[in-house]
Amino acid sequence: MIKTKITEMFNIDHPIVQGGMHYVGFAEMASAVSNAGGLGIITGLTQPTPDDLAKEIARCHEMTNKPFGVNLTFLPGFAAPDYPGYIDAIINGGIKIVETAGRSPEAYMPKLLFAMPLKLKKLVAMQQVLMVLNVVAILAKMIFQI
Repeated sequence: MIKTKITEMFNIDHPIVQGGMHYVGFAEMASAVSNAGGLGIITGLTQPTPDDLAKEIARCHEMTNKPFGVNLTFLPGFAAPDYPGYIDAIINGGIKIVETAGRSPEAYMPKLLFAMPLKLKKLVAMQQVLMVLNVVAILAKMIFQI
């Protein structure tokens, strides 16, 4: 067991976080990583519907009693997935860790921030860092009414 800020934050034994991987991030992989002491991640959009994601989360809970999370990628385009439905499946499935990727999740962050204590955002550009700081400032104003 290695003790780091990551292991303490996610209540895991090893500072290993499985990233979301489309078409392979199923309950089997996430539970295997979690059972080995890392943080397993189910890839949300690998599931065709929010109901399918809810079932996959339930399967993962049956395979491990260790922490695991869900990746939700926000895709660019005109035909967006049912993000509110996927977020509800994540929250109702008792998930406390969500990893976001892709475009800005800003519109969905208030619900995610209030529903779960731990969020991960892959930041691959300075523009994304600035967006996250902006969301934090907006939420601080909402919470503290400043």
